[in-house]
Amino acid sequence: MADFSSHLNTLANYLWTLSPAARRPAASASRLVAHRGAHGHGSSGAVVENTLEAFELCLQLGIWGAELDVQLTRDGEPVVHHDPHCGRLFQRPDLVIADTRFSELRAAVPHIPHLDEVVQMAHGRLHLMIEIKESWRQRTDLPLRVSERLQALTPQADFHLLSLEPDHLEGFREIPKDAFVDVAQANTASIVRQNLALGHGAVAGSFALIGGGTLQQLRDAGRCVGTGFVENGLILNREINRGVDWVFSDSVLQLPLDQGVAADQS
Repeated sequence: MADFSSHLNTLANYLWTLSPAARRPAASASRLVAHRGAHGHGSSGAVVENTLEAFELCLQLGIWGAELDVQLTRDGEPVVHHDPHCGRLFQRPDLVIADTRFSELRAAVPHIPHLDEVVQMAHGRLHLMIEIKESWRQRTDLPLRVSERLQALTPQADFHLLSLEPDHLEGFREIPKDAFVDVAQANTASIVRQNLALGHGAVAGSFALIGGGTLQQLRDAGRCVGTGFVENGLILNREINRGVDWVFSDSVLQLPLDQGVAADQS
């Protein structure tokens, strides 16, 4: 999320605490999704996003799901990392994932996991929300390379595919469209239109931008809905009370997980 969007999200998390739904105790549990895993500063120290440690911490906390980002290496291996290069997290901006073979990446930055490692850890224990960041039109091997790693999992039950660009998901022809989640930023109306036209199964976006009318429209069309990014317990209450299917958070280590949100495995 860009800095400007992050500031707007933080402001919305403050302002929406005044909502009556935020002040009402949550009537039922929703499914909490840790954005890039449970990362940040916790009781055991700093945990880096999109690492096996971050996903393992989700399991320890009883969190239902984790969002993760997939990139392909030069030799077509799917690895879990948000950025196209390794500068922000590992001080190696010279390492561009698409230009680096997996063996070289593993030797240089061993903390970046292969998708196989995450699937093996998560299978049957942690729902995976896998964000597709590249277009299959440019990386023609992308759908096959990712799909073959997910064969042991069941779409919708074990994983969903997400993208900010709905067309990025259209190349995954072996995966049912019900398992596709179109992610909105400030373009909620456009994403909803594309979602309905393409027949994808769900929409996710800012809790502040998916209003009651949009939520009802998607419900009437049989779509699932996820909202984020929730930063405090009151907004978590609000989203649970609104009946969304998933609540995404970049701040799960600061949320009151004893509300029953984390433990809901239904």
